[in-house]
Amino acid sequence: MDWNFPKPMTIRCYDYGKVFDAVLTSKALHEFACPDCGKVEVYHLSAMKEKVNAAYGKLFRKAGGRI
Repeated sequence: MDWNFPKPMTIRCYDYGKVFDAVLTSKALHEFACPDCGKVEVYHLSAMKEKVNAAYGKLFRKAGGRI
């Protein structure tokens, strides 16, 4: 999975149920504060990439090689 920057991202604050847009500018750790409550969400692209690859691998195994 290749990352092209800047990368727009939609983030949801689960405390208030609000959705807001953010822009990732690099693979570094990013912290975004909710505009309504101020709660900080931390996003790490390496961890996100690992989760996506694991979910995709699980889906691929369940489908018996077919998606």
